[in-house]
Amino acid sequence: MKIDIRFNTNYPTKSQFEWRVLEEGKETLVNAIRCNVPTYTTSTFIEGHGMKWHMSAEATSVEYSEIAGKKYAEII
Repeated sequence: MKIDIRFNTNYPTKSQFEWRVLEEGKETLVNAIRCNVPTYTTSTFIEGHGMKWHMSAEATSVEYSEIAGKKYAEII
């Protein structure tokens, strides 16, 4: 599955999470990401928001965890 990773421009004023993980149309906000697969850059034009740039990966799965109030994503 294709995963897109994008910086959360709402951080830190409106959100406590630095990163957006976009997985099959679902967005999950996290504080840190570990990529265990190769990554590459992509861009997408989003109506009303303009061009967005990503680090992308082809992953088998994404595992989410929380430690001491911080959310983490591991891309496998």
